[in-house]
Amino acid sequence: MLLALLKNARRRSQRSQGGFTLVELLVVIAILGILAAIVLFNISGVNGNAACNAMKTDGATIQGAADIYYTNTGKYPDTNAVTGDVAVPPGPANGDGVSVAELITANLLHQAPPATEVFTYVVKVGYGSGTVQGNLVPATACKYNP
Repeated sequence: MLLALLKNARRRSQRSQGGFTLVELLVVIAILGILAAIVLFNISGVNGNAACNAMKTDGATIQGAADIYYTNTGKYPDTNAVTGDVAVPPGPANGDGVSVAELITANLLHQAPPATEVFTYVVKVGYGSGTVQGNLVPATACKYNP
């Protein structure tokens, strides 16, 4: 009699240990999907921020190199084909490009910035004659010395 009761109890406990139901599995998969979507949404802006930060760092480096170039030569490295490098006064015109090739030739830069970065001179109130401004290409809200 006792043996029959134990055998019966074993059979009942084995039946209740079946595993997860389909509903439970679907709920877990849905939760994992929601978490994955949140993570991907948060990661998506990282590349844009990294490019912006790199451009700002490159802009500061080019500004420093242009200032050293001016100290050494008395002119700013300008890409204007007509005048080339320009002295102060008058200084570079607003929107003239910074001659990165000239800075590399003068051993003030090791390499040119990526093609996605454009550096020009900006002439505004409060800016010096050789102040460099940087933009990402295509133009975004990210700027160096806006």
